[in-house]
Amino acid sequence: MPVKTDYFISGIWKSKENKITHYFLHINMEGGFKKGEIKSEKEVIKLLDSKTMLTLTWSYESGKWIDGVEVKLVEVNGEKIIRSFKDHRETEHLDKLINMRPIMIPTTKFFI
Repeated sequence: MPVKTDYFISGIWKSKENKITHYFLHINMEGGFKKGEIKSEKEVIKLLDSKTMLTLTWSYESGKWIDGVEVKLVEVNGEKIIRSFKDHRETEHLDKLINMRPIMIPTTKFFI
């Protein structure tokens, strides 16, 4: 059964201060998802105003991508913040996704 979400997030970029600055997004399509694109925090916030997102993790046990937890906006002191919500495995939360910073800088136009 197809997963009902608009986007998946499979990776993040963190600053030296350990704050998430960018996200690796994949458009969900019938039969799978598209190659990833690097999006800034502001771009993801704008998308989340009208779209749905889930985290996406690789399972080494099954050799497959696994959809994870829901990602939504919450408002804190008048500011929109991106948050993942509890489901079952902590490894599927935004903060636990692969940190892409050591692999490539977020301005790189490389897509996987």
